[in-house]
Amino acid sequence: MPADIRGVPSHRELPAMRSAAGSPFNKKKITGTSPIMSEGVWEQPQPTGPVRRYFDAARGNWAVVIAVLVLVLFVVVPLTLLLITSLREGTPGRLGVWTLDNYRDALASPLVFQAFRNTVGVATVATVISLLLAGLFAWLVERSDMPFRNLAFTILLLPIAVPSILFVLAWTVLLAPRTGMMNMPLRDMLQFFGVDLVEGPFNIYTLSGVIFLDSLRGVTTIFLMLVAAFRLFDSTLEEAAKVSGAGTFDTLRRVTIPLLAPAILAAAMYSFISSLDQFEAALAAGLPGQVFLLPTLIFFTVQLRSPADYGVSAVYSVFFMLLMIVLLVVYRRIVSKSERFVTVSGKAYRPEPASLGRWRYPAFAAVALFGVATVILPAAVLAWLSLLPPNTAPILGNGARLSFDIYANIFSNPRVITIASNTLIMLALTATITMVIAFLVSWAIVRGKGRGRGLLDGLSFLPYAFPGVTVAIALIFVFLNPPGNYFRIYGTISILVLGLTVVYIAFATRLMNGAIAQIGKELEEAGRTSGASQLAVMRRITLPLLMPAFLAGWIWVGSHAMRSFSIPLVLSSQRNQVIAPEIWRVWQRGYLSEAAAYGVILMIILIPITMWMRRLMGSLEGRGKPAGKPNWLKAASRRFFRKAAPISVGQVRT
Repeated sequence: MPADIRGVPSHRELPAMRSAAGSPFNKKKITGTSPIMSEGVWEQPQPTGPVRRYFDAARGNWAVVIAVLVLVLFVVVPLTLLLITSLREGTPGRLGVWTLDNYRDALASPLVFQAFRNTVGVATVATVISLLLAGLFAWLVERSDMPFRNLAFTILLLPIAVPSILFVLAWTVLLAPRTGMMNMPLRDMLQFFGVDLVEGPFNIYTLSGVIFLDSLRGVTTIFLMLVAAFRLFDSTLEEAAKVSGAGTFDTLRRVTIPLLAPAILAAAMYSFISSLDQFEAALAAGLPGQVFLLPTLIFFTVQLRSPADYGVSAVYSVFFMLLMIVLLVVYRRIVSKSERFVTVSGKAYRPEPASLGRWRYPAFAAVALFGVATVILPAAVLAWLSLLPPNTAPILGNGARLSFDIYANIFSNPRVITIASNTLIMLALTATITMVIAFLVSWAIVRGKGRGRGLLDGLSFLPYAFPGVTVAIALIFVFLNPPGNYFRIYGTISILVLGLTVVYIAFATRLMNGAIAQIGKELEEAGRTSGASQLAVMRRITLPLLMPAFLAGWIWVGSHAMRSFSIPLVLSSQRNQVIAPEIWRVWQRGYLSEAAAYGVILMIILIPITMWMRRLMGSLEGRGKPAGKPNWLKAASRRFFRKAAPISVGQVRT
């Protein structure tokens, strides 16, 4: 026998040795003639059966495991504690005994049923109006010969650059019942015809005023969802209808709309869910007129009522969250069945624009009017207010001297510098953390193995059903009760970043899911074959190829975090003030000029970011570029693989 294998146990001796040490309770020392065995080494028991299978599966899907743990920590834990708080007496940090009194008190209040009715009514009417306007604009931009269509697309995108709170505050100045800048000239005009009004004729502080504001704000979102569907619709179906004698209206009604029904219905459901969470219009226009919606009812119960009733607010939040989850399930079922209505496959096609005839320029005028109502008019009102002297009523013709003094005071105020730095820190941290988590989660969903991916996909999209006010209330309960209070992040920038990350993770994962699916597995497999670890492949191959989509998501999350309102309003304190809720607080104290100046500065920052995002989205889609020009993703692959890779990121929308 060769010397190097002398004393090594044979294959017949190994089963007996394993059985002697296989039991975890058998601590018998194993000996043998092998030099290693003679040292008396204990053989470690190995997990067997289901335990070992789950251990091996988790080790092979570490990205899925980490992603699930992160989402459970960010999503499940806060909402679980919110539900527990609704069943306990006391306040955050001093929870008492278990009880159902909070539910009895909430259901006994007539406000909850009024708020529920108002919330559903506002969301329904606003969604219908927004859908009609957005559908018309999408058809005009993509399927008609309307002039200046690229300019029209930009006009319809610009409302993203105007924060909702600024949009609402500007319209409260325009349509205030007594001193509104539009109401006063209208009353003078009506008085000329013998109609004498003390106030009005419009009143923004009503339910119809809230619907008006939500309708205008919802158009851009639905437009961006429908414009791709109209762009990809096969025009041969419409041409066949026209050859059969159908007119433009009949073709639109009997061919285009039915075939686009899934996309339209999905956009409508998405808009309806978003409208339920519209907080700014309900707060600034509804609350002064005693018009309660569920978000403002929750805010009123926690922030404005004395003493605050956290138990009842938790009940309201639970009701609101359950409603949103049901709608989210319906939305996902609608989206999952959209493939049945596909009208564009791999074959080549060329959309033919519909002729508007003499309505070409009136159609563009309608788009321009929307831009005036959503961007130009609010921006002009805020700019004019910012030039008024302090404590001056916003009334036209008051003879006030306009000046830029307020801007000089703002930029020389150390407190403003602190607020600006807090906002920038919140923006950068929220965008970075959200996109890193989204990259990890999406990679686990698209590239991972096992049944956990379905759960992960559902968890990643679930936060979209959480209203911002509800997330803020849940985080209060988490970090004012043990063990969360040991981290001491309540009242810091960290809690704002955490809340905004929870809200934006749903969008970020949808974006990264589509981007990762467009990258072939061969590139990653080549890296693994070369000896790189999975983490190295993700960091050095996958992420660089995804950088355009990653950057687009970073810009989207960062710009939305900068103008976010509901979560910072509920969670901010003296130590973590940011600009959007500060605008509201200054406005509430009566310093309209200072609040308007904050708003103007914020819009000046957001408008270039929005235009940059529009250009980036166009690069990702290849919109309006020559056929042979490589996009950013191909450039990234060329840098990392020394040659152009035929990869393109699918259509990504804000």
